[in-house]
Amino acid sequence: MKTRKADGTIGLNPVAKILILVTASILVILISSPVLMVGLIIAVLAAKQHFRTRGIFTKGVAGFAFAIFIAQIIFNHAGEEIWSVAFFSVTVGGISAGITIAGKFLCLIMMSWMLIATTKPSDLSSSLMSVGMPYRYAYLPALAMRFVPIFQFELNSVREAQAVRGLKLDKSVRGLVRSARYTVLPMFFSAMFKVNSLAASMAGRGFGNYSDRTLLHPRKPSLSDGAAVLAMVALATMIFQLDRYLSIDLPLFS
Repeated sequence: MKTRKADGTIGLNPVAKILILVTASILVILISSPVLMVGLIIAVLAAKQHFRTRGIFTKGVAGFAFAIFIAQIIFNHAGEEIWSVAFFSVTVGGISAGITIAGKFLCLIMMSWMLIATTKPSDLSSSLMSVGMPYRYAYLPALAMRFVPIFQFELNSVREAQAVRGLKLDKSVRGLVRSARYTVLPMFFSAMFKVNSLAASMAGRGFGNYSDRTLLHPRKPSLSDGAAVLAMVALATMIFQLDRYLSIDLPLFS
C-alpha cells in the first residue's frame, strides 16, 4: 500500500482500496481459527497506528466486542470444559468462539473506518466515475462520507445544548430512551435540514440534467493499484489456506 499523504489520505486509488477492503472482509468472515484472528486484530491495529486514523477503537466499539466475547463464554459450552462453578462453566469452544466472533466485529469496523478516514470523498467519486459508474450514483458514497462528520458535529452540539439546559441522563434503560428522545431526534431533524439544503443546492446547479460529467481531476487505476489488489488477494488466499490447516490440525479451536 502506498504511503500516507500529509492531508491524511493514502495515495492508492479508492477503487483499489474498496477491492482490498472487500477481500480483507471476506477473509475475516471466513476465518475460524482464534490464533489467526488474534493475528489479524494485531495487524489491523498496527495499520491503524501506521496511518494514524483516529476515532476507530472507541470505548463503545471495544465495549460491544467485549460483550460479544463474554456472551460466547456464558452461552457457548462446546469443547472441553476448563472451569465450572454451579451452573456456570467455561469451555474451550466458548473462548474460541468469543475470540473469533469479537475479532470479526472489531476487524470489520476498524477496516471500514480506515477506508473512510484515509479517502477523500472527491477522490472516491472521481475514481468511481473513472471506471465507468454513472456520476449520479458515484456521488452517493461521497455524499455519505461527507455527512459522517456533520452528524458527529450535530450530535455533539445537541448534547452540549441539553447539558447546558440541565438534562441529566443515566445509563439505565430509561436513560437510554430519554437520550434517544432528547439528543438523537433533534440531531436527526437538524441533519435532515442540511440534507434538504444540499439537495436544493444540487438541483439549482443542474445536477443530473446531463448524462455525462467532466472530471477536473480524474482518478484512473494504475498498474501499482492493480498490483496492490493482487497482492492482497494472494495474501488472503495464503491466510485462508493456513486457517484450513489449523482447523484440521487443532480440532478444539475449529
